[in-house]
Amino acid sequence: MIIDAKTVVFTFVIIGVAIYFGLGAIRSFALSIAQENHDANLAMDMTEEARRAKRERDADDAATAAFAKVEPLLPSSVVAKGASLPLGKASAITAMAAATELPQSAPSSGNALNMTAVLNERGDEENPNTATI
Repeated sequence: MIIDAKTVVFTFVIIGVAIYFGLGAIRSFALSIAQENHDANLAMDMTEEARRAKRERDADDAATAAFAKVEPLLPSSVVAKGASLPLGKASAITAMAAATELPQSAPSSGNALNMTAVLNERGDEENPNTATI
């Protein structure tokens, strides 16, 4: 075997081309694994979202059924008052809603843990129906 500059350069070119195509194949394989993982995570998220939506619908249906059972027992004036709140009570509810909003620095992920953290900071966890201004 003759070892001269031409052979060394030719060997380095062959090794470089082999490394280039080898890394391309590894990258392609890693990309396919990442895409499969993403698809699996997306499917799990959609399943969890469907379960959450079903639980929410079931809870809404249960609340509606419970109110339907109680509504005939209530005097008509109480039912009518529930439809139109007095101004003082409406402003208290609005103040409570504004007080429990997330601060602007918090991420708007809609996570219930963020709301709990805000309530814990204010000390409203014991009685969330009281409005403090």
